[in-house]
Amino acid sequence: METFSNFSGTRPFLIISLCVFILQCQPFERNTKDLLKQSIDKISVINTHEHQRSPHEPGEHQYSFYHLLNSSYLNADIQSAGSPWISLDILDSLSNEELWNRYGAGLDYTRNTSYYSHFVNGFQKLYDFNDLFFTKENLKILNGQIENNYKDYQSWFDTAFKLAGYELMFNDQYWDPFNTNIDENYFALVFHINPLVTNASNKPEPGTEKSNIYKLAENDGYEINNLDEYLRYCDFLFKKNISQKAVCVKNSLAYSRSLDFEDIPFEEADDLFNQASSSLTKEERKKIQDFVFHWIIAKSIEYDLPIQIHTGYLAGNGNVLDNGQPIKLNNLFLKYREAKFVLFHGGFPWTGEYAALGKMFPNVYLDMVWLPQISREEAISAFDVMLDCVPYNKFFWGGDCALIEESVGSLEFGKDVVAEVLSKRIERGLLTIEVAEDIAKHMFRENAIEVFQLNKRLGKDFD
Repeated sequence: METFSNFSGTRPFLIISLCVFILQCQPFERNTKDLLKQSIDKISVINTHEHQRSPHEPGEHQYSFYHLLNSSYLNADIQSAGSPWISLDILDSLSNEELWNRYGAGLDYTRNTSYYSHFVNGFQKLYDFNDLFFTKENLKILNGQIENNYKDYQSWFDTAFKLAGYELMFNDQYWDPFNTNIDENYFALVFHINPLVTNASNKPEPGTEKSNIYKLAENDGYEINNLDEYLRYCDFLFKKNISQKAVCVKNSLAYSRSLDFEDIPFEEADDLFNQASSSLTKEERKKIQDFVFHWIIAKSIEYDLPIQIHTGYLAGNGNVLDNGQPIKLNNLFLKYREAKFVLFHGGFPWTGEYAALGKMFPNVYLDMVWLPQISREEAISAFDVMLDCVPYNKFFWGGDCALIEESVGSLEFGKDVVAEVLSKRIERGLLTIEVAEDIAKHMFRENAIEVFQLNKRLGKDFD
């Protein structure tokens, strides 16, 4: 009885001690992430993938929240929820009341998605927007602020760019892929090569008006009558982009075809190219395209340009998901050991394949661009696996957005994912805070400088 009594007397002490321990651990974990996030916020970010464009390119509009929503990924979730697609054509003709009545329900149904959360983050960072969700009431205030900022978008872009902590964005102008003019104060040029591949199997018929790359070649004084001449002009475009300080090439062909690129002999591709494009089967067109992309990889090695490739999930609503399965690129990694391949988007939903390819091949790099926006939880899981498998000098981060608010939101969202994963690893004793900070610095900046040779390519001194 005496022993039991003594033990009973110690129970309150043990319980209190346990509670104190738990309370001490919780702030520590929170503080670790907060400290890490503060360190990450000091990094001058080199964003390795964007689609930034002037809001006036699609036409003159009086910009409101809904115009920004139109260009955002969240637009797809709203449509997925059952709302009509948010089209620029009708926005100017509807009042804010009418717009909320039309899209408000769909907007509310997406409050759980990462598309929604990262979009909110941009407004929280740039507009002192303190709410968790968009509402009919707070959008009235936000609309006035947006309208005022977009009266001088260039000035607003500069302000937001600097406030976010960006130093440079790689800008893929897929909507105008042959344009080599960019503002070097903010952007580095990306050579978007999709048209070189797809137009090879879409040669104009004799006597018809030339279009796309064939019209461009004619304007530049090049004749294209056979595959050799087509490739000669493609090489001219390579050199033109390099002269304008292009830092990489970009392949987003998964939006229109499979990433399975067979190794087609020149003679077979040449024979098919010489036939009328309208007479070719889908399989024959693919063979020409496959050959051209292999040629592009060889040229990328010659000019020492990394090759960014869209893998995994496809933006928008409705497409062939398995077009972008990362494993389909395996033959290219084996054949072209000297090329630098940069795989995008975590390969979602094939994130395991994606990490395995980065681990297996020294010349395969991993860019988490857009993955946190697709799914924050998948990004956390995928980044954790990447850290288990792949040396961290092979990681990058990009935003993949059209307007600055969403780009800033994607950066805030991405930083939070990285800080959460790294802080948990610190708590588990797998990292020190110094190593975690080094990982973040390489991911958001140093790796881009090294792999894309920015000092050499851009003629700047990146510290």
